[in-house]
Amino acid sequence: MLKALGKSSVIAVDVGAAGIRACQLRRRNGRLQLWERLSHERVEPAETVEANLPELDCAWLGRFIGRGDFRGREMALVLSPPEVQFYPMRLPPALLAQPRERIEQALKCEVAQESRQSAELEVRFWPLPNGRGQQPNVMAAATPAEAAAHWCDLAEGCGFYLRRIDVSPCALVALACRTAPPAAGEIWGVLDLGLRHSVLTVVIGSVPAYVRVLSVSAHDWTCELARAFEIDYAAAEQVKREYGVGTLASGVPWPAGPPAGEMRGAARPAAGTLLNAADLPTAVSTALRRSLRTLAHEVGRCFSYVVQNYPDLVLSRLFLAGGGAASVGLAAALEAALDMPVRVISADPGRAAANGHDSENPAEAAPAFAAAMGAALLDLENS
Repeated sequence: MLKALGKSSVIAVDVGAAGIRACQLRRRNGRLQLWERLSHERVEPAETVEANLPELDCAWLGRFIGRGDFRGREMALVLSPPEVQFYPMRLPPALLAQPRERIEQALKCEVAQESRQSAELEVRFWPLPNGRGQQPNVMAAATPAEAAAHWCDLAEGCGFYLRRIDVSPCALVALACRTAPPAAGEIWGVLDLGLRHSVLTVVIGSVPAYVRVLSVSAHDWTCELARAFEIDYAAAEQVKREYGVGTLASGVPWPAGPPAGEMRGAARPAAGTLLNAADLPTAVSTALRRSLRTLAHEVGRCFSYVVQNYPDLVLSRLFLAGGGAASVGLAAALEAALDMPVRVISADPGRAAANGHDSENPAEAAPAFAAAMGAALLDLENS
């Protein structure tokens, strides 16, 4: 029976502000297949998003995973900023020749000094490609040791063993590389659009070389629409889910910026005015214009920074991941602004049909499950 099922990954769990997602992959006859996926969306009616992740207890987490047809009792946790922070650094070549444990200990000191944290840190790193000049040669990922211990205890409390902790940029890059293998000389990126934060990872070949938290998030878009239309947060969220970024989806040229001194929300209708449904796409894109321009500008600036340090490489494409990536028209809008291909990341690493255990709503799978799937993929590739 075990031979027929093939090898299964750990249960990869991605805990975010918008909800929690779990995923398990299996390898059978050389092919990757989705075995199970499960999600619980967090209901957030307020206009503010908590600074920290929602508190989970052992009993709830155990019941959540128990709803799915998962195999085994081993788990992987996916961490995203701000729970994990990234630090590009340059270490002496002599130090890089030392054992990994010694490099990590040195990086702990460097990260603690740069971040001005006194708490004990868990630090992991990976080497970066050689760039022009004295560029960083390693990327360090750090999280408080106390937080890592908390997740270990939480998993143990519900009867699981936390075998690995992954970071979302690496998980997303692994998934993108699996579904669309890049060339060694490519510079490309993954934009993870979460509820609280948007995180851009710029990749060289298959190596995450630059990670930056951007100022625009899916939560911001909902708040913009609530202000523009003078509606509550829940209604604005519904408008966002239905219309995305509006008319930009149909190839309408990127809107010009507002005249100097224009007030935010000036395009909204007068109080009491009812919008015709046909006018909503244009009204939505107008309300989100400034935010979308900011997002495109920040993404473009990050790409430019990496390109100038690796001038011999070619800038190729951008993938969108996270719950906000499914917004109608967003990929087309960013593609027009950045003048480069923009695609929503594939949520099927094996490009194979699921076994019937997965969600009844296929729309739930992509791209919100991408980080969890990437973590499950990393486990299979490294086991």
